[in-house]
Amino acid sequence: MTMTIPSATELDDQVDVILDDLPDVAAALHEMRARKPALWAKGFGQPALLLLTHELVSAAMKDEETFPSAEFYGNVVTDVLGRNLQCMFGEEHRLNRALVSPAFRQRLMPTLVPPLLEPIAHELIDRFVHTGRADLVADFTSRYPFIVITRLLGLPRTSEDDIKRWALGMLDIQNSHDNAMQCSHEFMAFVEPILQQRRTDPGDDLISTLATTEVEGQQLGDEEIFNFLRLLFPAGADTTYLGLGSTLHSLLTHPDQMAKVLADPDGMCRSASEEGVRLNPPTAWIPRINPRDVVWHDIPIPAGAPMFLGIMAANRDPAVYPDPDRFDVERRPTSVMTFGFGLHFCLGAALARAELDVALRVILERLPDLRLVDDPGVRITGTIHHLLRGPNRLPVTFTAPR
Repeated sequence: MTMTIPSATELDDQVDVILDDLPDVAAALHEMRARKPALWAKGFGQPALLLLTHELVSAAMKDEETFPSAEFYGNVVTDVLGRNLQCMFGEEHRLNRALVSPAFRQRLMPTLVPPLLEPIAHELIDRFVHTGRADLVADFTSRYPFIVITRLLGLPRTSEDDIKRWALGMLDIQNSHDNAMQCSHEFMAFVEPILQQRRTDPGDDLISTLATTEVEGQQLGDEEIFNFLRLLFPAGADTTYLGLGSTLHSLLTHPDQMAKVLADPDGMCRSASEEGVRLNPPTAWIPRINPRDVVWHDIPIPAGAPMFLGIMAANRDPAVYPDPDRFDVERRPTSVMTFGFGLHFCLGAALARAELDVALRVILERLPDLRLVDDPGVRITGTIHHLLRGPNRLPVTFTAPR
């Protein structure tokens, strides 16, 4: 029997999980999951299959044969971000991941904290601490991870604002393709002479590591490094800033949990950030497309069907997380889908976790009596439609130093 994608009138739900600004996203996900673990609704205005349980989302991420990442990303983002790891499969993916992995090994993270992460966090807070008030999104979270990656790469500090603009522009492919292309070209033109200099005179920065690492007698070419960097900035920095903002929002709106973290910041900031990105993952949906008709977990899926893996839905699945909508810094969640699973598990997860931990500790140390300004417009919402989510703003007051 030939499988077909349901028409707009045959869908289980008419909601568009990417374009619709739902008043209560968590409640909508729970209601849909209660009806079906995999449900036909809409994404970007088209019929799409949504996977809504932790079991199905993790299984789909592990099943690269049935749902290869390259099937979607290889046809959507390559003109802007190049042929990066998301667009690779099999041996090509294995070798390229091995070539870029050395700079992101978890054992290197402790060496980054004192010389890089903490000074950047203090530097940003120094800019506003004397005022006693700030918008933590505009003044801190939206800046911090971009500066971290810029300095990790050894790029000029004068370029930080341009790099942030290029990174956010490249990520907004669906909404503004021409601007995304322009940002991509400007970024490559900026990096190209720096890369050539690092090939002949390498330092201890990430670009030098990418330019000189050798695996099985092979090195990355210029285009492969460009492609990795174009993915690193928008995918790494943007998601980290959204995850940090959402964690701060949860702490600021749950005084009892904030008190627990303040009582032991060294011990609790890491678990608070892990719980924060479980509750409100920056990437709410991961797109996939299957190249052929398949019956998978008893679900008929036509070839080429748009699919969205529900990261937020999986992270709030009551079958895995008791009382899943409660923010609990003592939860110690495991099997969180925020950083992915399987072959495409986030390469920068260790760096992102270190950034979140350090940023929280420094913010709580430097900004005593931190509290959210009474502003009914503050909310977790979509940034790139509702694929990516984070707080729109975080106006706060605190006790300024004398």
